[in-house]
Amino acid sequence: MTEETTIDWSTGMRLMAGDMFLGLYQPSPETTGYWDGVRRHEFLLKHCLRCDGCHHPRRILCPDCNEAVSAWKPAKGTGKLHSYSEVHRATGVFAKSTPYTVGIVELDEGVPLFARIFGEPGIDVPVEVDFRVLEQGALLPVFVVKTAP
Repeated sequence: MTEETTIDWSTGMRLMAGDMFLGLYQPSPETTGYWDGVRRHEFLLKHCLRCDGCHHPRRILCPDCNEAVSAWKPAKGTGKLHSYSEVHRATGVFAKSTPYTVGIVELDEGVPLFARIFGEPGIDVPVEVDFRVLEQGALLPVFVVKTAP
């Protein structure tokens, strides 16, 4: 019989893949172009060079035609809030920001993206991208609820 180990999740846990930390904003080989765009305040998505479909920055293969060759192209940066949750308890640097909202934005290009949400959220409300420095000191794309004109 093995002895059970209790993990203290209250301080979070670093998720590692080899020597690479898979955290909030660390680029991986397939997302370097995305993060280069963020530094320039440009919102980019991968576009398949075979079928011209858009897909998530972390995708390696096109979900429509399985092509591995893609290019980074500017996205509209607009969409609708598909789902959201208000976070009331958090650890580490995020604790001071509670409550805050996160959600899944369905971009106009058809790509779902998980992000921080600012403004009064609601299902299917229109949102647009903005770039802000958040708790960990990194510039990140966030989505802001569009207000009626």
